[in-house]
Amino acid sequence: METFNTYFTKLKKRNIDFVDIPLGEDLEAFICPFLIENNKLANPIAFEVYERVHQFLIKLNRDFIKPNKRSEGIEFLSHLHEPNEYHLGYSDRNKGKAVSDVRAEVIYDALRNNVLAKQNAAITNEAHFVLLLVKGIGQDIMSDIIANVCRDIFANFTLKICTKYKVATVAEIIEFYNAITKKWETKKVNLPNFAGKPIILLPKFIISGGRAYVNLYNWFIARNYLSLEILNRKKPLTTDSKFIFKLKNGTRKAIVKKIYQTYRKPKNELIEFVKKFKGSLDEFVWYAKEHYPELDLDSLNN
Repeated sequence: METFNTYFTKLKKRNIDFVDIPLGEDLEAFICPFLIENNKLANPIAFEVYERVHQFLIKLNRDFIKPNKRSEGIEFLSHLHEPNEYHLGYSDRNKGKAVSDVRAEVIYDALRNNVLAKQNAAITNEAHFVLLLVKGIGQDIMSDIIANVCRDIFANFTLKICTKYKVATVAEIIEFYNAITKKWETKKVNLPNFAGKPIILLPKFIISGGRAYVNLYNWFIARNYLSLEILNRKKPLTTDSKFIFKLKNGTRKAIVKKIYQTYRKPKNELIEFVKKFKGSLDEFVWYAKEHYPELDLDSLNN
């Protein structure tokens, strides 16, 4: 399989500081807002991307979602085209309506139907929490939102890579969201080109596989909150016994797997955990930073 590196740069794997995308198909990987959040204080690109997407979501929620200006909101979101120049996402045969011409309606309605977004809660101005808590916006859609909004940032990253490794580029017109003017704008950039189509590269540290963060947050709640609640209940419920086992020395342990299976919630109900367990969202971000690092791209490119 021809990749950007095998065709353009021919670097050793350990020296590749970008996502080595296949040129003839898509890599099943996504831009991950959790990884952006986790790296924003240590990496300038992550910080720039975080700030841009944050401002985009503030405008979307404040100007269109909360006042329920659907037609204006859909027009604002209609600039989120399929970002084929990144070569990321599901293959063509796996792409459904959420990544088709009705993308803007899908995103608008998902946010409008979300309790937190309708209340103008600051949580929905954060991309990683939108991914976790808003039903209808999954890893693929969020990745495409970031790719479109920050296209100029990633184009600049690509040009630096091309300059560093002497890869030829051609002039292209790209669209991106300008957080200063609060408008979609276009600009001319220089990008590498393959088979007549532009290519935009991404830094490896913000790329993830198709992780189900809903399941991960449910597990985190079961392990760190519900299990302690059951173990420490002063008046045990009749059902508590099936979630606890005793060691020979009398120590009581929670059976996290059973707690998770019994109490896990679908995406549209996770807000109940957020409200009940104050601080759990921020704790989960730190937990994710330690337990769910960036994707091992080498295993995908072999």
